[in-house]
Amino acid sequence: MRIVLYGPKASGKTTIGKYVAEVIGVPFYETDELIESTYSSRTGQAKSCRQIYLDEGKDFFSKLEVDAVREIENLDWCMIITGGSLLLNPENRSKLRKNSILIYLTADKKILWNRVSNAGIPPWIDSECPEESFYEELERREEILLPYADIVIDTTNGTIDELAHKIIEKLSEEISIRMNSPNTFGDLVRVTTFGESHGPAIGAVIDGIPPGIEISEEDIQKELDRRRPGQSSITTRRKETDKVHILSGVFENKTTGAPIALLIYNEDPKSHHYDNIKDVFRPGHADYTFFMKFGIRDHRGGGRASGRETAARVSAGAIAKKILERKGIKIYAYSVEIGGISWSGKGSYENIEANPVRCPDAESALKMEEKILEARKEGDSLGGIVQIEIHGVPPGLGDPVFGKLSSRLASAIMSIGAVKGVEFGDGFKLALLRGSEANDAMADGKFMSNHSGGLLGGISTGEPIVMRVVVKPTSSIAKPQKTLNTKFENVEIQVHGRHDPCIVPRAIPVMESMIALTILDAWAKQAKLNPEWAKKWGSPFE
Repeated sequence: MRIVLYGPKASGKTTIGKYVAEVIGVPFYETDELIESTYSSRTGQAKSCRQIYLDEGKDFFSKLEVDAVREIENLDWCMIITGGSLLLNPENRSKLRKNSILIYLTADKKILWNRVSNAGIPPWIDSECPEESFYEELERREEILLPYADIVIDTTNGTIDELAHKIIEKLSEEISIRMNSPNTFGDLVRVTTFGESHGPAIGAVIDGIPPGIEISEEDIQKELDRRRPGQSSITTRRKETDKVHILSGVFENKTTGAPIALLIYNEDPKSHHYDNIKDVFRPGHADYTFFMKFGIRDHRGGGRASGRETAARVSAGAIAKKILERKGIKIYAYSVEIGGISWSGKGSYENIEANPVRCPDAESALKMEEKILEARKEGDSLGGIVQIEIHGVPPGLGDPVFGKLSSRLASAIMSIGAVKGVEFGDGFKLALLRGSEANDAMADGKFMSNHSGGLLGGISTGEPIVMRVVVKPTSSIAKPQKTLNTKFENVEIQVHGRHDPCIVPRAIPVMESMIALTILDAWAKQAKLNPEWAKKWGSPFE
């Protein structure tokens, strides 16, 4: 994440910016210095930005600004100080906004004019009526640039120390909000989902995808169709086409570098099915906890807590999957147990999509399907276990201690509503082994086993990452159950409507999407943190 300090001339950007950078311990870059350095290296002449502008003209100077942005656009965890004119260029603005906190410094316009006139009139001011010209340009720039600010600081009053600590305080708040937003996932590749089960639409915004990557609505639709309801006798009968609409960030089937906004309309909600339980907490659902946390809840299908929200994740994950597939990464997820019926261990990856339960073995799949239909007939539901294999992940992804890839993958999967447990490699079976049996020995440049599931110290080994995920039975069942209403009175509930008797098969594309987004984000981060590593393994976007 970068900190970009901008604002009108004489607002204190350089003085305050250097002070803040020193206090928080990040590198400091000033675009004016980069412009002067670039000009000097090309012409052999040392000139100030003011003199370059006067001698070479506005167009020439604007090109130097573009070059300066190109030089710093991939920097991370640093302070960048820039003048207002540079950000007037939409392309420059787009590049510097990515993964950045924008801080706008302002001050009383008369004080700004006094500071400017004492230091030397800028070349873009009309010399015949300089003060009036300055105010007009200040207003014009502020109208364009101020809306992009995450933080606005008035430098009219206060010492440098006071203003710097005010910025640091606001920065801490902004970083805390960004890092802990419950609707946003990822660090460099960030996904925000929105919408509710029975609202007009759901969707996602994915940021951090560079320009030039081929993507189309058809690419995304293929993944959404795998998750879409109403596909077979073992899924909900809700009829949704889940047609995706790309609203921004893609032009002529190529990413532009701007945030990619994806929208999916809800076509068949039938909210009246929930009218009789609007004041009743459904067992197994988040009705009770949402009510206790917020004091209000959307009773129509659970709102944000509904599995419907996961379609938005799949739309974003489809983009991540396509990018990773270009790098040779394959993600396989399949049912290994449903309702006590276990996978035989036979079959192949090719068979996974050939049956409604997504099991590699047709014979096991048929038994699982029969078990699900039996539960549906009885007004009940089933859970199961999904195995996930991630092939082609390079060694070195993940960070020590709190940034482990294992913890990131577990967090991503546990964010899916129906998931109740995750294990890696041999998982809980490792408790029964001795160290001599559990360790993955190495010889001839490779691992001789993979009990650890492709992760050591929370960092990828290069072996396939293997996970198993526990999915609980669908909470909405037709059997009578005891519960409470919103007055906390004892009542009985019977949930009617259209619900999956087993969520496992439709959860599989969601898991794949969350895995893809996690791996893509981790790879992008590693490539930035370790340029030497990136020379060998590259960037995921290359």
